[in-house]
Amino acid sequence: MVLAAAGSTLAFQQSAPQPVTLRLAESRIDDMSVDDDAVALFLSRRAVVGGAISLAATTLLGRTAMAAPAVLERPQTNQKTLIGEGKPFALNVKLSVLPEKRKAWLEQIRDNQKFTRKDEALQFSISEDVKTPSTFYLHQQYANEAAYRAHLDSPHARRYNEFLEVEKPFAAEPVSYFFSPLEEGPDWAVKKKRSVPKTAYCVTVNLYPKPAVREDFLDVIRANKKGTDTTEALALQYTFGESASQPGTFHFHEEYRGKEDGKQGFDAHAGSPHFAGWMKFVDTDPFVKPPEVYFSKIIEG
Repeated sequence: MVLAAAGSTLAFQQSAPQPVTLRLAESRIDDMSVDDDAVALFLSRRAVVGGAISLAATTLLGRTAMAAPAVLERPQTNQKTLIGEGKPFALNVKLSVLPEKRKAWLEQIRDNQKFTRKDEALQFSISEDVKTPSTFYLHQQYANEAAYRAHLDSPHARRYNEFLEVEKPFAAEPVSYFFSPLEEGPDWAVKKKRSVPKTAYCVTVNLYPKPAVREDFLDVIRANKKGTDTTEALALQYTFGESASQPGTFHFHEEYRGKEDGKQGFDAHAGSPHFAGWMKFVDTDPFVKPPEVYFSKIIEG
């Protein structure tokens, strides 16, 4: 499970206009169904409970959800930023693709991924839900929000956007979660791009800790991330951060390697001492509403 950053809340202006304009209809987070099986897993010792969330992934924006990144129009120069200037920038997106549009969508998103990885992003991963075919998660990381905005204005993002407008490949509106990764160190903006695994077992998580336990939550998550990053040989990534629009909501993306397309690594994580510390915290009933946990596998090529 991922460790949260220091106790200070990121300086977001919740009442300010969003820096991007939706072209697809907005959907409310309240309308999102919670996977009961995933929640049960989350609360068990085999669950990923504190995990982070990538491609295939989703990003909460407070009470409303935003469409997939390439569907977003270019932000206006007078609009305020999602995240403070220079801060790490990441997003998770959850997408449900119509079966008959699956092949065409994969071709387009992989084209977008290829060029985004080459020139713009630190990471762009695509994964598919382990239980629900054609439900995908995206996880993207950029040095800062300016790099993400540049991506939105790129030829390949525009191509992808045009495809979405013409083909309408989604069974439901995509949901995006923007956040600033925490506990990643001062060299975030200059770090090298993340390596691309041929396969990995991914965990995407949205957590809603009660305000009264915020500091305890961050302490436990911080310890979980440190333990994962420093002691787990099969852990590839543990990324987490606070929502860009709803302080107190946290998003995660985790990746593991090993047998069974990486599930071995996740199982090892779920059996670790630091994960046991997380489970002890979970037993105190610390959440405003149930966590949302999604399991997926990286798809490459």
